[in-house]
Amino acid sequence: MGIKERRDIEKVEMKKRIKAAAITLIQQEGYEKLSLRKIASKIEYSPTTIYLYYKDKAEIITDMSNDLYGKVESNAADIINTTNAHSIDQRMSNILKVFIMSLCSEPEMSKAIMYSGTNVIFSNKMAGSHNTKPSNPGIDMLDHFINDGIAQKALKPNITNASWMIISALLGFVMSAIENELYRQPDFEKLVGDFVEVLMGGIRQ
Repeated sequence: MGIKERRDIEKVEMKKRIKAAAITLIQQEGYEKLSLRKIASKIEYSPTTIYLYYKDKAEIITDMSNDLYGKVESNAADIINTTNAHSIDQRMSNILKVFIMSLCSEPEMSKAIMYSGTNVIFSNKMAGSHNTKPSNPGIDMLDHFINDGIAQKALKPNITNASWMIISALLGFVMSAIENELYRQPDFEKLVGDFVEVLMGGIRQ
């Protein structure tokens, strides 16, 4: 292994330690009291070292969000691009389930992001656009998929550009599931399925 590869691995590992410490501190003291100095003390490094990786605490939250929602988008893209026997509304249902399960598989990180109060998933509206609809790659990807479902008459025609509303509902469920530790229940997967079926009832043709 070369020097560059070793440094890259060390950078990834250090960022993991910083994010893990931030999650713990947010849970203990809240996001408002979080500081890079406290993170440095938690992992026994100097604040100067932390600044080599993150300029402020908001950047740490953004990095966590990119990790988490990147995982969600990747899982959803796999379902969207599947060309098997599943109908488009079945794949839509699977996308909603995987969104919930992906976030609930990282409950501590999800909770830290939520506690931060940072608008990480709906923060990317089109620059210079008068459109008030939130827009980011995940929302846009889901909108395109919904439009395909509408074209195939599998989904209702009045739900064009409704992805951000659906995602808002999913996030509400995730927050409740994490706060009340429902994700620990043995029947959680069934609960997720029941909730998704309620949503699908509003969009299925």
